[in-house]
Amino acid sequence: MTAPLLVVGAGFAGFWAAVAASRVLDGAVPVTLVAPSPVLQLRPRLYQARPETLGLELRPLLAQVGVGYLAATAIGIDAAASQLPLEDDKRLPFTRLVVATGSVMRRPPILGADLALSIDTQAEAIVVDQRLRALALADASPRIVVVGAGFTGLELVLALRDRLDAHRPGAGNHAQLTLVDRGAWPGQALGEGPCAAIADALAAAAVHLRMGAAVAAITPHGLTLDGGEAIAADLVLLSTGMVAAGFSRQVPSTHDALGRVQVDVDLRAPAAPAVFVIGDAAAADTGDGHLALQSCQHALQLGRVAGENAALDLLGRLTRAYAQPRYVTCLNLGRSGAVFTEGWDRVLVDAGAAMGQRKRDINEVVIYPPVGADRDALLAASRTST
Repeated sequence: MTAPLLVVGAGFAGFWAAVAASRVLDGAVPVTLVAPSPVLQLRPRLYQARPETLGLELRPLLAQVGVGYLAATAIGIDAAASQLPLEDDKRLPFTRLVVATGSVMRRPPILGADLALSIDTQAEAIVVDQRLRALALADASPRIVVVGAGFTGLELVLALRDRLDAHRPGAGNHAQLTLVDRGAWPGQALGEGPCAAIADALAAAAVHLRMGAAVAAITPHGLTLDGGEAIAADLVLLSTGMVAAGFSRQVPSTHDALGRVQVDVDLRAPAAPAVFVIGDAAAADTGDGHLALQSCQHALQLGRVAGENAALDLLGRLTRAYAQPRYVTCLNLGRSGAVFTEGWDRVLVDAGAAMGQRKRDINEVVIYPPVGADRDALLAASRTST
């Protein structure tokens, strides 16, 4: 029996890689997705309420296009033997391997960091939601600190007031919300384009800012900044950036500062020609000199391109260079709607309620696999954007 094309990881990139590979191979070689769970965690939405609903079971979709699923944890790569070692001491042979093992939050090496919570995974987001509910019911003025004013931290802190209100309908809340970050202004990494809209939204949500500050320690009662200032808190939430998940280190290649594999233009690991790396695990040039971000937006295209390329390579056909046809930023601003920018210079397009609807469309339609679509439509959706 022919060894399968394996995809490791059930995130956005891994799912679309598997579907695209199955479309190109058309039954000539089996395709199997390997992951501990067959659930796609909708990480871009985990700042929202009801995180228990933000997972999508992939097995029906995979079966619809002839992709197998194996519940297993990969622990390494034997590129020389074309085998994937698993946690249970088994080894899976492969013809081509696509690594889509994603990212994890970079937990800062500070005293007491384990006392803080995060929304890095669906399970963690559920715990946060439970804590928010308990705080809202127990205290009309809970004190919550979010550490990290990047994309996720901003969406989280700006959603908190409405989430707390939802747990006490009609009662209102006077939660004390604080955002802490080393940067000079919130969302500094996003550039100047959206900064005014972000500042206005934070002011409207009465978020207290502690910018240019680093956290020295987290305690059961709050945190201490590196200058000695203590901030009392009932809950500390971390949103401190992402690094590639540890499995990416198993790929024989050069890795960047985020632990991502530096891949060729066709998303292949240079030192392992049968291995392709995508999503948050890959440092890939988008075709214009920029590196793909650890974002759903880039993962969708990376997955489709790598799935096609792994299958084309297996069939002895020419692969194609990865390119990201368009880059936009759409940041949820809570009750202030959203801000939308175009391009790597993040030129402001619009902000406000109308952009809030656009963000909902992205979160609830654009990034989702087409659940309910027939086989042909699902396969067609795996074609790369140009």
